Amino acid sequence: MDSSNSNGASQRLLDLAQRLRLYKPPPFPEDILDQIMEEKGDKVVSEVSYTKSATPIAQNTAKIGYKRAAVLICIFEGDAGDLRVILTKRSSKLSTYSGQVALPGGKAEEGDKDDGDTAKREAMEEIGLDPELVDVVTVLEPFFSKYLMRVVPVIGILHDKKAFKPVLNPAEVEAVFDAPLEMFLKDEKRSQKKMQCMGENYLIHLFDYEIEHKKFLIWGLTAGILIRAASVVYQRPPAFMEQNPKFKLPRDLTIRDIRGEVRNVKWCNKGMGSNSTETGGIHNSPSSSNDLITKSKLTVLKKNKRAAVLICVFEGGDGNLRVFLTQRASSLSTHSGEVSLPGGKREEGDADDVQTALREAKEEIGLDPSLVSVLTLLPPFHTKYGVTIIPVVGVLSDKDAFSPILNSTEVEAIFDVPLEMFLKNDNRRAEEREWMGEKHLVHYFDYEDGNNKYVIWAITAAILIRAATLLLQRPPAFLEQRPKIWGGMTENGI
Repeated sequence: MDSSNSNGASQRLLDLAQRLRLYKPPPFPEDILDQIMEEKGDKVVSEVSYTKSATPIAQNTAKIGYKRAAVLICIFEGDAGDLRVILTKRSSKLSTYSGQVALPGGKAEEGDKDDGDTAKREAMEEIGLDPELVDVVTVLEPFFSKYLMRVVPVIGILHDKKAFKPVLNPAEVEAVFDAPLEMFLKDEKRSQKKMQCMGENYLIHLFDYEIEHKKFLIWGLTAGILIRAASVVYQRPPAFMEQNPKFKLPRDLTIRDIRGEVRNVKWCNKGMGSNSTETGGIHNSPSSSNDLITKSKLTVLKKNKRAAVLICVFEGGDGNLRVFLTQRASSLSTHSGEVSLPGGKREEGDADDVQTALREAKEEIGLDPSLVSVLTLLPPFHTKYGVTIIPVVGVLSDKDAFSPILNSTEVEAIFDVPLEMFLKNDNRRAEEREWMGEKHLVHYFDYEDGNNKYVIWAITAAILIRAATLLLQRPPAFLEQRPKIWGGMTENGI
């Protein structure tokens, strides 16, 4: 029996559309950031056994560094009467997520009225889906990508599937296909990977799917969004343990931070083990005498001086996260001509490590502190010269607003590199060394910018490996084996 109406829309889809229009996503923290900012005007308080920061956080959500995007979960009724969703395989030429399965969608543009407009416009550009064919019925709560992108899933109904004639944009899309929505609630052809970050366990789900002799892998953020969409549409939970991260906000910034409440961060510790302890910012494990920091090492640490560096990340033109680096002046007495992060020793007037890093960046490269949204601090690194270095992670939302002004007595050049390079084995070499009876690897990354060649190595490289691991949420593709005194990591620790 044909349940379609005169316009070709099935009664099932009409009923579904009516029900989903009543759906309201649960309240989500970043949706009330503006209100909290106005009421509190509070401070950055991410802590790793340090004092509360006195540096004000940016006073609007745009300054936090999240850019908006939307994806279209376009549902239609298949020939067998099942609900299906349109998916794409991204072009292998793209710089990010190349060749991966994704939902149609992309970044919000100035002319978009809302997330629905963004999702439909992008679907039109990518696969030629006429916006007039899509009935937007609701949105889900936002997800956050590893590139600090706020992604809003938009659910739309395609009542007349036959009216859709795909026209692929080869620069963005390699293939378009559809899959049964219900598969994202089933345990069939599903695998999972256990992840841990900042003390929080969660699962990444991977779905194997084959259609017309072509095999696809649907995983990561796309799989997470589709599990959520299927749960809402079918009104039941998945047949497996989902175990999402507690927050879809990047786990280096929570609503508590903005309210000014103290938070102790538990950093990603794949390989450290549950017996790892933390004392005054120095990590050590009591499990083995070989892992203990000796009294002589502790003496060095207790006599140390404090410094801070700024890991200032921004989104490049290709969508990748990039980080600013400097080449130190050749006239300096220490580390002359070497590549480093903006930063320096703490001065008497500095209220905290954040202020040290921002002040030094201003002095060295003319970076206005008001342009930087500080997210958090990384655990400390300790140099063999008795200096404790605190890496401060910040986001530059508006790269165009930064016009470098170099202090020639300290800095010879400024450049930027893709953050992801510090997780890859490309253009990397390592040298085994021994210090205080402990063997470790020193990593060297070769980078070329135009006619200029740079080598990023030692503690600067180690800090960037750590930052990339945190922000991109995966370990490096090589053995780190850093000195425990640098940051207390085991040879496989992240």
